[in-house]
Amino acid sequence: AALSAGNVEVAEKAAQNSISFAPSALAYEIQAGAALARLNRIAVSTTMPAAEAQQAYQASLSAGINAALTATKLSTSDYQAWLSLGNLYAQAVPLGVSGAYDSAKTAYDKAFALNPTNPQIPYIIAQLNIANKDNKAAKEDLKTAIALKQDFTTAIFLLSQLEVSDGNVKEALAAALAAAYFTPNEPNILFQVGILSAAQGDLTTAE
Repeated sequence: AALSAGNVEVAEKAAQNSISFAPSALAYEIQAGAALARLNRIAVSTTMPAAEAQQAYQASLSAGINAALTATKLSTSDYQAWLSLGNLYAQAVPLGVSGAYDSAKTAYDKAFALNPTNPQIPYIIAQLNIANKDNKAAKEDLKTAIALKQDFTTAIFLLSQLEVSDGNVKEALAAALAAAYFTPNEPNILFQVGILSAAQGDLTTAE
C-alpha cells in the first residue's frame, strides 16, 4: 500500500520488517519496486548534484537488482519477480551499461514463458528493444502483444509511431486506423490518422 501511494521509504522499511520475520519473494519484489521508484525519482531530480545523483542511482540500481534476483530464486515460477528483475536491468540500457539489455531480455523472456497470454509483457519487451535501438524487433513484439489483445490501443499506437519512424506510411496509417477504431475519441490517435492520411493524399479522411 505504501509503495502504491509513492511512500518509498515506508515501503522499504515495511518490506525489510517482513523479511526479518520470514523472507518471501513478494517482500523482495516490493523492495525491487521501491528501488525502481527511487531510480525514477533520482532521474527527474533537478536539485540533486550530478555526482550525488550518479552515486545514488548506482546504489539503488544495485540494491534493486539484488532484491529482484533474490525474489526469482525464492519463487522461480513467479512471473512478476522476473518482470521486476527485467525492469531494473532495463533502467541501465539507455545508459549503455554492458550486458544490461541481455539481462533484461532474459528476465522478460522468462516472465513471458511463465505467463504467455499476458499482452503487457511483449509490450514491455518492445519498449526494451526501442531503448536498445532495435525497431525491427520492437515491431514484432508489438504485433505479438496486439495478437493477444486486439484492442490494445497503446501497443497499436506505438506500432504506428515506429512505422512512421521507419518511413512506412501505409503500414503506420493501418495501425493508426486500428487504434482509432477502438478509441474513436482519443485526440492523439485521431491526429496521427489525420497526418498520415494527408501524407497518403487522402485529404477527406485527414479532415
